[in-house]
Amino acid sequence: MMGVAVSASVALSGCATQHAAKWDEKVTATGTVDAAAAGDADSLWAQRKDEAKHMEAIAKWEALAATSADAVLYAKLSRAWYFAGERAAFADKNDKRDEAYQKGLDWATKSLKLSAPEFAKSMAEGKSHAESIVKAPKESIDAMYWYASNLGKWAAAKGFATRLRYKDDIKATIDHVKSFDEKYFFAAPWRYLGGYEAQTAGLAGGSLDKSEENFKKAVELAPTYLGTKVLWADYLCVKRQDKATFEKLLKDVVAANAAAEPDIEAENTLEQEKAKMLLS
Repeated sequence: MMGVAVSASVALSGCATQHAAKWDEKVTATGTVDAAAAGDADSLWAQRKDEAKHMEAIAKWEALAATSADAVLYAKLSRAWYFAGERAAFADKNDKRDEAYQKGLDWATKSLKLSAPEFAKSMAEGKSHAESIVKAPKESIDAMYWYASNLGKWAAAKGFATRLRYKDDIKATIDHVKSFDEKYFFAAPWRYLGGYEAQTAGLAGGSLDKSEENFKKAVELAPTYLGTKVLWADYLCVKRQDKATFEKLLKDVVAANAAAEPDIEAENTLEQEKAKMLLS
């Protein structure tokens, strides 16, 4: 049913909630990751279509992270908690959703402290996010992307004012990711920009035409990632009240082979469930 967008709509609130990243605090763990234990956790993550295995992977990774200083491990945890947040959001478990995005944000922050120390230092000195993020190297691309993704969903859950507060920080981060790799995580920068332009159209300088261009580019670069068409329908088609395209995109998603890209079968399966809900 094409009404108010499930993902795009947020409740208005009077003031913005602030995320306290504490960039001046050091990562206290000093050890190295146990390769065998990490391999076990990675194997569970590969089976994350089963939610129990997804959460078991997180538990094992967090046990390793408690004593290990490893930016890659922390970024994996940020992505894993993001997906937990997506699952909770779809199930209307708002407390679990908010907790998951917060944890994803916290792990990405830790990862950035290790992989992008000049960025963290600049933030700790009180400089703007936009000024600081350009100091982050390509090696921190995973941490940057999952930081932005978790921050965006965390802010949206807090209300309209909080989303506005962080929209420029998030866009600056995604722009920096795109400067390194436009195809990163199945063309995620283009997908994000499609959503950004749709959400800010008529409000903060966004363009529905640019939104469509960006979504089309994301589909062109990564046609097997089903979430792009779901966002396109949910954000842009709802804004345009374009029912025909809305239904076509979502029916394409439902009819697609979620396992066409084995590495994201779990994510694609969830996107198909979202598409069915939006069509109902």
